[in-house]
Amino acid sequence: MNASARPAVAGSAPVSEPPAATVKAVAGWVAQFARTLKTCRLYDATNPTVVRFRDELAQATTRLLDEHGAVRLQFSAHDVTWEGISLHPARSRDDNLAYPFHRDGVRAITLQPGLDAREVAVLLDAVLAVTGQNLDADDLVTLLWEANLKRIDVDYVPAEGDAGSGGGGGDDPQGALMPWPVAEAGGPATPDAAAPDAATPGPPAGSAAAPAAPPGAPSRSEDWLLSDLTVEAEAGFAELDALAPSEIERFHREFVAEHAVSPVAAAFEIAVACLHANANDADRAEMGRFLPRVVRGGIATGCWAIATDALRILRELTPPEWSEERFAQELLQPVSVARAVEKLDAQDERGIADFLALESEIGDTGIDWVVAVLSESQQKPVRQRLAESLAARCATQPERLAAWLSDTRWYVVRNIVHILGWIGTPAIVGPLQVALRHDDARVREQVIEALANLDVKLVRPLLIRALDGADSRQFCQILRMLSLGRDPATARFVFAFLQQERFPQRPPEERRAIYAALASIGGDEIVHDLEAELLRVNWFDRSQEVHRLNVARCLARIATPLAREALDRAAQSKRAPVRQAAVAALTSMGTP
Repeated sequence: MNASARPAVAGSAPVSEPPAATVKAVAGWVAQFARTLKTCRLYDATNPTVVRFRDELAQATTRLLDEHGAVRLQFSAHDVTWEGISLHPARSRDDNLAYPFHRDGVRAITLQPGLDAREVAVLLDAVLAVTGQNLDADDLVTLLWEANLKRIDVDYVPAEGDAGSGGGGGDDPQGALMPWPVAEAGGPATPDAAAPDAATPGPPAGSAAAPAAPPGAPSRSEDWLLSDLTVEAEAGFAELDALAPSEIERFHREFVAEHAVSPVAAAFEIAVACLHANANDADRAEMGRFLPRVVRGGIATGCWAIATDALRILRELTPPEWSEERFAQELLQPVSVARAVEKLDAQDERGIADFLALESEIGDTGIDWVVAVLSESQQKPVRQRLAESLAARCATQPERLAAWLSDTRWYVVRNIVHILGWIGTPAIVGPLQVALRHDDARVREQVIEALANLDVKLVRPLLIRALDGADSRQFCQILRMLSLGRDPATARFVFAFLQQERFPQRPPEERRAIYAALASIGGDEIVHDLEAELLRVNWFDRSQEVHRLNVARCLARIATPLAREALDRAAQSKRAPVRQAAVAALTSMGTP
């Protein structure tokens, strides 16, 4: 650092008007220097904004000195000037860039070309050190001297001038160069030392107004100076444009996430937080009046898990206003059922599981609610899961579903019969007797399928009753079920079909089912009846030959000694059709 001690020299007026471009460039650098100082005071030294401002100041300094040569800045009590032009007049005591320089005796600094970033940083740190809250012991002149800056020249007031000899500033056209008057030790200050020249007033305690800028001086904005630093502004806008898409996406993502939380969920979380915040009896009573709304809101919006948790808390609080009966009535209302179906049909497996958890929490009323929802649901996976849940819930009490067998909708009754068939315990026989008398054949067919899961001995009376009025498909299905075990009474009942006059007019599949049933369930008790049917005479009906052959095969499948004797007697018959049918049956038994 090149320093020159001047007792009273503050600079001289310019001889000619400097170029406007140079004035603009120097003023822009001074404004950037002041702005960097403010930024460094606001943030830590490692803050990215501080680092960026420091780097930009060093680059601006290099650009300024390379383009315009050395720059000499002069400091008065209230202003920074260059070639007599005001560059940074003080607007307030806090916004006085020149004051720390002038206070510590620095009257001018000259920035030489080649000034590097390190020296710019040292200058900046020195000013920060003498203007911060924790002031160092050294003044600005000492700090700059110790830094040994090669390309910064400093003009300062010598130490003897600080003593205030009263010498005034006769040779200085701008008046005294002292920062402010200094009183003589032990007496009042001299007139020259007591008040500086009017052209350069000393810095009073925050009350002096900033002098007006000379005509033609560049105007200054507090926040930004649009000069060469427009590049910085454009870079800032470019950075904003680059960050805008990601920031907009982040905003939309956070917005969607925030609004994805339903009002019911938010209300429940608030209620839980209140109950866990040292709630007293009055608070718990208030929550007891509030939580029924959360339960109803959760059911209305399909938030089954929230409704389940709210219902549990509500039952712990046991508010007098809460009624399980009224709640059950609300659930079974057609409007409530339709709303629940609409929400449930649009949900996945997780939603169905939450719904079933709520149904279990509700209790017995939940069974009727699930049946009502099952009756209206339009989604097969939903109906499947609800039916499985009902079968598990009512496995020990299938009569709980009996009331729905009287529903006027045939498909509802069929669903209940299907669920009873899954249960498959003897307890379902009673409810199925009601469904067996249903007018719709589809319901009766489902009853037969449900009875197939039970022991034939237990359901044989129902199956025999179901033969009356059954269509061909159901008739054959029932006879196959009856054929699972021998039973004399059932064999005589089925044999009666052979003796009906309309037996030959029955469909072929029904006739085959009757023959197969007789062979499976019959025994010695019907051997004589079958033998009589085999020997019955009908000389003019050729179709009886097929009938005789099937009767003989029934005796062969019964295969008891009494049945063989009957076939042996028939094989000795003088009537060729009878003899041929008996021989064919004996051959199938392995008897020649």
